[in-house]
Amino acid sequence: MKAKDVMVSPVVTISEEASLEEAARRMLENHIGSLLVVDREGRLVGIVTETDFLKERGIPFSTFRAPLLLGRFLDGDGLERVFQEARSTRVSEIMTHPVHAVRPEAPLREVLDLMLTYDINHVPVVDEEGRPVGIISRFDLLRPLMEKLA
Repeated sequence: MKAKDVMVSPVVTISEEASLEEAARRMLENHIGSLLVVDREGRLVGIVTETDFLKERGIPFSTFRAPLLLGRFLDGDGLERVFQEARSTRVSEIMTHPVHAVRPEAPLREVLDLMLTYDINHVPVVDEEGRPVGIISRFDLLRPLMEKLA
């Protein structure tokens, strides 16, 4: 099997210049845990995942832990500060780059090797110009196995 056989397509992308607020909104609207980040020409430049929002990277918004983001320990002013920082922080500030991507014809073994080697959950699939055409999650790799076992 090849990457194109299991990838999810079309893929949801976001501009590297978009705010974290927009990224979170797009993830929630599409019920997904990652967005592929593209430049002005639509080429893949990074990936942002739900865990990137919580990693400590020296960005004020990301220093809050999940319970704080949910408002458990924040008062109204604290929550407003989190929302303001989400509006002013760009996706490019928290995205993971460079991205480990494959072409549609790549064997699934290559996808799995990337996931295991780099401890990543998502592998983008790009065309010859580097534009995203799909994405493969660890779950997507399990689907063919489950079909064979059924």
